[in-house]
Amino acid sequence: DQEGVSWAIAGRSPAKMRCVLEKIADELSLDDFSGVGIVEADVDNLQSIAEMCRSAKLLINCVGPYYLWGRQVVEACLEGRTHYLDISGEPLFMEQMEADYNSRAVEEGLVVVSACGFDSIPADIGVRYAQLNFPGTLTAVESFLHPRVGQRGFSVHFPTFQCVVNGFSSRDRLIKFRRDRNLPRIPKMGRVLAPRGGVFREGGLFCAPFAGADRSVVMRTQRYLHEKEEGIPVQCGVYMSFQSTRLFIFLCCFGIIFLVLVSTSFGRHPRIFTLGLVSREGATPDQIAQASFSITFKGYGYSGEVSGEPDRSITAEVSGPDPGYVSCSRFVCQAAYSVLKAGPRKVGVVTPGVALQTHDYIARLQTRGISFSHTIGDM
Repeated sequence: DQEGVSWAIAGRSPAKMRCVLEKIADELSLDDFSGVGIVEADVDNLQSIAEMCRSAKLLINCVGPYYLWGRQVVEACLEGRTHYLDISGEPLFMEQMEADYNSRAVEEGLVVVSACGFDSIPADIGVRYAQLNFPGTLTAVESFLHPRVGQRGFSVHFPTFQCVVNGFSSRDRLIKFRRDRNLPRIPKMGRVLAPRGGVFREGGLFCAPFAGADRSVVMRTQRYLHEKEEGIPVQCGVYMSFQSTRLFIFLCCFGIIFLVLVSTSFGRHPRIFTLGLVSREGATPDQIAQASFSITFKGYGYSGEVSGEPDRSITAEVSGPDPGYVSCSRFVCQAAYSVLKAGPRKVGVVTPGVALQTHDYIARLQTRGISFSHTIGDM
């Protein structure tokens, strides 16, 4: 390709993969992809996974839910001395991989990096962007995800829904895992960031806590920077915001039903209670074309000594096209290019904010339709 990297796609059916390549070439009016390798591999066939990993320098794993299919691929990558990236948004899986494989990945000089898709690149890299552009020491940030949909509405792909269901239904196991792991608390430096409860208004928008993986990933990055690089960790609050009152009310009601149902087997049958929002077909081309997102980061810190009341503020924003397909693919592909070309910032089972050369990675995203901006102010 233009980066001088040879690549291949892998899956269970070579015929289906060949059809996918032909369809993409036709839709994008590109030359055919006859030079792209096709590798037959199946997560149920460990030998095929091992052979696939041995043939590559880096693997992007897009096969979820990861609590079912991720561990064996991580193991095969470590055996094959292959860098590993995925688009998981499952905190329990990610933290288990860190606990079980970090030492080995460091010894092998490899990165194992989850959450390289919309979960949680814009949140994690957005906080790092704010830290690196703050004139002093940033100590607290609140992020506000603002999804936008067009007249065609939106829909969720079934495997994505499965991952979300698992994330919520495994929350008790995650709490127990963290308790058993007994990591030291991340210190809160400077003025303590007050948590916001329930629904509130911010900047004229309706806001509520965001229950995804973003805060887990961001705080793992901050823990690493504090414990390994003696940095001051950033406190973080993560929220969603909506301009449409109707959309906000609908999602609140849907969320309540979802939380009730994911703890039962009934919740594994999404068509029963999502009114068609979840399907095995996923979003339509029109829905993808009309969707976009932005995340606004509002933070404060200190121009000098971290003591007393903060005196400086920052407002940063990350924005881009459809988050679930377009931006997600750009996030993970450019993460792969950054690891291969610029080299990893740190190795191990780490987060995007630790593994990636931040300036190189952001520059890559900016040339591909992902915007980063910020303003500095006084408190």
